[in-house]
This record gives sequence, C-alpha cells and structure tokens, in this order.
Amino acid sequence: MLRQLKANNQGIVFVTVLMVIIVMMILTVSIVSLNVTQVLRTSGEVKHVQAEYLALGAIPYLYANQWTVSPDNTITYTETLGGVPFTVVANLGGPGLGGYNTTSLFVNVTY
Repeated sequence: MLRQLKANNQGIVFVTVLMVIIVMMILTVSIVSLNVTQVLRTSGEVKHVQAEYLALGAIPYLYANQWTVSPDNTITYTETLGGVPFTVVANLGGPGLGGYNTTSLFVNVTY
C-alpha cells in the first residue's frame, strides 16, 4: 500500500502524518504512565517517612509516661497528618523504668 502511494504521490503525506501522530501518542501515554507511577510511589514514601517519625516520637512519649504517678507499659495514640490517620502503639517489655530493667520496646505505626 505504501509503495502504491509513494509511486503516484497521492496520500503519502496523510499516511506519514498519521504514523507520526500514532508514534507521538504512544510516547505521550508512556510518559504519562511513568509520571503517575512516580506520584504514587512518592506519596507512599511520604507516608512511610511520616510513620517513621511518629514511631520515633513515641519513644520519648513512652519514656515520659514512665515517670508519671501511674506509668503504663502500653501507649496508644492517633495522629492525623495530611488527612491520613496514623495509629501508634508503643509497648514496653519488662517492668519499665521503675525497675530499670526494660527488656524490649516495640512501636507499631499503622496508616
């Protein structure tokens, strides 16, 4: 078909323009899909970093609780960052700071 169009010079420009448009559409779709994937990955990383800092913040919070009148070895609180609720649960293993022989500290952050 292309040889026939090329031989009589009728319609070759139309076919060439269509081929260029199709190639450009394929490139555009691939670039857009890469950008969407990158945005999703970045938002997941932001949530991960926020959860990490909330977990790090639970450690002094749990430590300060151990010096209160009625210390508790488990602390649970919820924080909302950027419209996403994060639930932090911190568990202290052993008798706590009162006995000075804490064996473990577990901090779990869910979002």
